Amino acid sequence: MSFSYRSIVTLLLAIILACLLQLVFFAVPKNSPLPALNAQEIRQDLYTLLNQIEQYSSFYALTMDSTNAQLSHVASQIADQHQHMTPNTRFAAEITKLLNILKDPAALVQNFEDKNGELPLILRPLNDQWLALDKDNSPINSSFPFISHIDGIPIHKWVIASQVYLPESAKQSQEMQLSWLKKLNLLREDLGLSIKPYVLITLMNDDMQTQQVTLALAPKQSQLIDAIAKEDGNREPNLLDLINQLSTFKRSEFKEMSHQLTTVNTTTVKLTISDLNAFELDRKLQQELFKGMTHPLLIIDLRDAKGFSPKLLTMLSRYQDTDSNNTLAQDVMGFAHYRRSPKFRNDYLKPLHFMPLDTLEDSVPRLNSLTHNLPTVNEDQFSPWYVRTKPMVTPEGRNRLALLVGSHCRQECEWIAYRTNSWSRVNLIGEKTSGDFARHYHFKLPNSGLNIRLSSSLTYDAQGKLLSGVGTLPDILLPQNDDIQWQGLVSLVRSAKPKQQSTPQSIKLAQSKLN
Repeated sequence: MSFSYRSIVTLLLAIILACLLQLVFFAVPKNSPLPALNAQEIRQDLYTLLNQIEQYSSFYALTMDSTNAQLSHVASQIADQHQHMTPNTRFAAEITKLLNILKDPAALVQNFEDKNGELPLILRPLNDQWLALDKDNSPINSSFPFISHIDGIPIHKWVIASQVYLPESAKQSQEMQLSWLKKLNLLREDLGLSIKPYVLITLMNDDMQTQQVTLALAPKQSQLIDAIAKEDGNREPNLLDLINQLSTFKRSEFKEMSHQLTTVNTTTVKLTISDLNAFELDRKLQQELFKGMTHPLLIIDLRDAKGFSPKLLTMLSRYQDTDSNNTLAQDVMGFAHYRRSPKFRNDYLKPLHFMPLDTLEDSVPRLNSLTHNLPTVNEDQFSPWYVRTKPMVTPEGRNRLALLVGSHCRQECEWIAYRTNSWSRVNLIGEKTSGDFARHYHFKLPNSGLNIRLSSSLTYDAQGKLLSGVGTLPDILLPQNDDIQWQGLVSLVRSAKPKQQSTPQSIKLAQSKLN
């Protein structure tokens, strides 16, 4: 049988096309998150998780004897309780609870988002109660503004259920509780309640009178996709459609952030700083800060501050008190060491501005005095000690500073909160920080595709006391809301008692005083 020239070319083109399709098939990532996991996949991911914790977690190495058996026991429980197909979101929740055993403030499970069965209202803390608000931040019922029960269960029991998913240092953070309180169906399963397409809420007023309201839950994402597909039919989306879809996304990084001084009153200005790394190179923003420091009171919002740059702490050190105590450790801000690993080089803590202890130009007796109170290092688990020194800045002026902080204040922001909290001219406002000073280690679980974050280093103060996982308590405890009344905040700062010692008294303030 003979082949014509055309048939041979056609055959070759078919072979080339098949090869291209095969290459495309291999190019598609195969480790994308699975919607559900079987028992074997769960066991494989748990094995990977425990192995990574044992190798890279600094908090595991710190409490290995007490946590090893507990981690293994909880992992076995998860594997035994999920013998059938398990949704990825439920597995992520179980992993979150397991990681909380470490008491690691940086521990986090990422790459999953469960929007199904969310509470169809906004909760906002007000003292020991919770406001029930609509999407416009207005009470659902102005005559009954507070929520007392969800599905007949008191709200405080839902709060307790949400705290299971929070690390030890954040269990009392109302800001952190909010992200889990809205996961209605997840908490329903934990409380043994049935899953329904609606929720029954009980509203209450100041006279303890109640009213019940039934709210429908948002449809599942798959149902929304089906509805859109049914509406559009088989029409292929064009470029205009894609642009219109993108324009509807409200991503936080697209929001225009104000980095200019804002006048609160004749004596007070406020400034928002969110990117500490960008602040290092932003001369205009630095000039705005210098200008704000000339006012009697400067308020800096650091609630969303990210980055590692020490520039801001250096500039703010003008507010520090004159150190009249000529102690050996007066130049040392803190110590740290990291978890030993072939992946980590000896400059692993350099981004956090730590240097090897032996680089200090001090005599051996002085170095011994500096490290006298440091705990004994397990050299098989941790690196030698590293040290971070204080900025060499002379105190200036008599102006005051107020810093807004919260549970998202981490790493360099943690240092700012910790250092400034002992200065008599500075007031911290907000919620207790998490105590996350560490360098982070990231890895992915093979089947679920979940991204896991852990602390790979530990930080101590100049006296050798552990700072990691402790957090800094502000002078004025204030729930983190976006609609802060700045003039009311100024009044609270002005009325706060002068700080006479390094450990200031905390003042619990009602949110209502700022409204």
